[in-house]
Order: sequence, then structure tokens, then C-alpha cells
Amino acid sequence: MDLAVDLFLILFDVLSSPILIVMRLARWFIGNYLLDGVKNKIKKVAHWTEGKHPLLQIWVWTIIICAGVVILTLMWLFGQAFGEFVMEEWGNQALNLEG
Repeated sequence: MDLAVDLFLILFDVLSSPILIVMRLARWFIGNYLLDGVKNKIKKVAHWTEGKHPLLQIWVWTIIICAGVVILTLMWLFGQAFGEFVMEEWGNQALNLEG
């Protein structure tokens, strides 16, 4: 009985807040397609470099790791810049959703 009540409360909470539905769908999409795609690409590179010369393996993995670091750094920089832009444009204004 407690499990049924807990499930009902969770379901009611999720359905009563539309943003949670959107966020769960976005999380599912990112998990299924983007992360699985990245994992598959890494596996393909790992299998491709498996029997190659050690220097080629080191070179390929160094390039991949450096590219990953550059991409993550650029994502962070754009996030910081966009956050500054939002604060300059709207500051600390509250969202007035009541109309």
C-alpha cells in the first residue's frame, strides 16, 4: 500500500509540473542518442587503433583527448559569456508569470 501511495505521489508531482516532463524527455533524448553516439565513436576508435603501431595509438588518443578538452573548455566559456549577457540584459528581475 505504501508503494502505491509513493508511486501516485511521484506521478502526480511529475504530471502537475510540465517542466519536469520536458526535462525528463530532454534527459532521455540526450542519454539515448547523444551519449550512446559518443560511446559508439570511442569504441570504434578503440577497435581501429587496436592492432596499430603504438606511436599511432598514442598520437590518435592524444588528439582525441585534446579535442575533448578544447570542446569542454569552449562550452564552459560560452556558458560563462551567455550567463554574463543574461545578467547584463535582465539582471535580477523576477519572472512574472501571473500576467
